[in-house]
This record gives sequence, structure tokens and C-alpha cells, in this order.
Amino acid sequence: MSNSKYELKPIEKKPLSLKISDSIYGYIQMNGLQPGDKLPSEREMSTMLQASRNSVREALRILEDRDLIEVRTGLGVFIKNPYGENSTFSIRLHNCTMEEIQELQSTLDHQAVKNAIERASVVEKKQLLSIASEMVKLSLEGIYSHILDHDFHHILYESGNNSAILQLVVKIREDRFVQQENSENGNDKIWLKTVPHHLQLAEAIMKCNLNSAISIIDEINEYGFQFSRSKRCSNRTM
Repeated sequence: MSNSKYELKPIEKKPLSLKISDSIYGYIQMNGLQPGDKLPSEREMSTMLQASRNSVREALRILEDRDLIEVRTGLGVFIKNPYGENSTFSIRLHNCTMEEIQELQSTLDHQAVKNAIERASVVEKKQLLSIASEMVKLSLEGIYSHILDHDFHHILYESGNNSAILQLVVKIREDRFVQQENSENGNDKIWLKTVPHHLQLAEAIMKCNLNSAISIIDEINEYGFQFSRSKRCSNRTM
């Protein structure tokens, strides 16, 4: 087991497998685990989460179905590379303001939406609708899932067939995930407000309505950055 600073925490019991998969996903992001890194054993995760090994195993199946992890019989559970980063090109940004990062993400997202409308298959567009519909259904019970949100945006970016946009915007989103997870409010139900927008975005993409799709994804991003700004301001006044 790695010397990670972020620990898995006990969670609510409903819906158990989805909540456990979200918790493990958060553990992966918060600890910056990379492809090939090994997760704690089922027994260790069961103890940390205070959940049965069967429930942990079911959650791992969800993550495996999402292609986020790989279960190797007799060896354990390992992180996969879900973004297909096979290029030797890399980039690191320094001393960027939140406003600059938001502008960069908006530019990338606008092109990603355009690419999805023009290049995504009907199957991929239907997947977006299906995932967004599932998110809405869960939201009516007050449930938000990082895994479903991850799936939605990954399909959106991947369907545009531009791996550079995919990798850059995913990195920005994951960095923001860690920032919000470090906040006192966590990174869960605060996102319920954005769930209907995901369904509207999927519908706009299906209808090839570029202006509407860009407007909707701007709303999703603005909410996230607005929350980040409010947390930054409140931390400064403490």
C-alpha cells in the first residue's frame, strides 16, 4: 500500500456500490495515482470504508467497466490509463490565475463540443443522453455521482477525436476536482445543480445545435469556477 496522505472514509449506505466507486475514484484523484499504481487490497478498502468486501468488489466492477482500473487475478487492482495518453509531448502551466485557466478550459470545451457535434457517432451521442438521463434520475434522490460525470465528459471529449483537447481539458478538470475535494464542503452534492445542464447539453449535441451546446457547457463551467472563486475568497477571510 502506498504512503498516501488522503484516506478513504466511511460513506453513506445508499446506493452503496455507486458511493463506494465514487469514494475510490476520489482516492485515486486525491492521491495522484498513475497508470500501473496499485490500489489497496479489497480487505483494506473494506476496512477503510466500513463496508463489506462484496460491496467493495461490486464497486470495483463499476470502475473496471468504466475502464478506470484493471483487476489482475492474484495480483490486485491497478490503475489503468483511461485517456490514451500515448504521446511524448507534455506541458506544465505555471503561475496561471483562475481566470486564465477558465478562459483556457472554455476555449477547449467550445472546440470539444463542436467536434462532438461534427464527429461523434450516433452511438456516442446516445451514450451521452443515457448517462445524463441516469444522472438526472439519481439527482431526484439527491444523489450526485463523480463516476457518471466522469463518463459523460470523457465520452464528450473522446468522441471529438482530438486527443490533445481530451488530455488538456481532463487535466484541468481533475485538478479542480482535487481543489474542491480539499474544501470543507467536499465535492459532492454541490454539483447537483449542474446535472440538468448535462442532459440539455447531450440533447443539444444530438440535435447538432452548436450555439445552444456552447451556451450550456459555459453554464456548467461557470458554476464550477464560481464555486472555486467563492471558496478562495472565504479562505482568505479566515
